[in-house]
Amino acid sequence: MTKLQQVSRVTNKLTTLGVVIASGALMFIVIAYCYEVVARYFFDQPTLWASDLVAFLLFFSIFLMIPEVTRSGGHVSVTLLEDHLAERANDRLSSVLALISAATCFAVAWISGVENVRQYVYEITTISVYPLPKWILSSAVTYGFGLSGVQFLLTYFYKRTARDSAIGGFS
Repeated sequence: MTKLQQVSRVTNKLTTLGVVIASGALMFIVIAYCYEVVARYFFDQPTLWASDLVAFLLFFSIFLMIPEVTRSGGHVSVTLLEDHLAERANDRLSSVLALISAATCFAVAWISGVENVRQYVYEITTISVYPLPKWILSSAVTYGFGLSGVQFLLTYFYKRTARDSAIGGFS
């Protein structure tokens, strides 16, 4: 197994773990909202925690799913230019865009990681009924963008490997 395959395997397992956790978060969002509706309208006892929990879980689910969207190519794309390029030029454009996207994701992950540390050191919490350390939430941003950056790099390297194999060498 090559290093690229090992990195791909670990990255895909982490991405799948993020999908499972995000899916569980969405399930708990539905449960919390249903509980809130029943408690509020049938028993006249609204909860203090449901709204915050739903917001936090939605935040987690979004950033835990970003690597999967990247892996599956599910991002919105405007293909006007790609539709008019020759196959080889389109491959090169896709490779350049994958590298730019990876660099952007890594930059965002770095900025978020620095902010995670600052939030931890200064013990910054959310403004809510039950305050939560912000670094717990913002670490999801670091995870999502960092792993998406790796997914974009894998896209670049696998496209390059496929292209090099097709033409019999490096282009």
